[in-house]
Amino acid sequence: MEFSDDRGNASIEFLVAAIALLVPVVALTVTTSEIASATFAATVAARQGVRAFTLADTAASGQTAIADITDLAVADHGLTDVDWRIELDCAGRSCRQRGSLVSLEVSIDVPLRFIPALPGIDIAPRVTVSRSATTRVSTTSVNR
Repeated sequence: MEFSDDRGNASIEFLVAAIALLVPVVALTVTTSEIASATFAATVAARQGVRAFTLADTAASGQTAIADITDLAVADHGLTDVDWRIELDCAGRSCRQRGSLVSLEVSIDVPLRFIPALPGIDIAPRVTVSRSATTRVSTTSVNR
């Protein structure tokens, strides 16, 4: 009976198997982290944006404040190459009227960097995260 010399092969096999398993785990972790960051950023932007809008002197300055707050929240959570949208709803009343409810929905599109696009489809894979917040315009405001 003859035995072959297998010395040293176990470490190479371990490295190949470890790399083959580790790369997808790291990709999944990074993707999950970006989606969680987008969720937190959208939550902060919606809550603080709707508050800033109801406290602003004009509707235009309120919308500018919402955009600035959303930019800051996205940057603070380390998100790059993301698109965001805001949708303001005033429940059928004027957004500036005392006592009216103002709702803000912030949507952030997060690219899935480690998932390749399908052949023939020009749209990169993305996940959209949306959060909303509602508040009432102060009934004791002196400006309205």
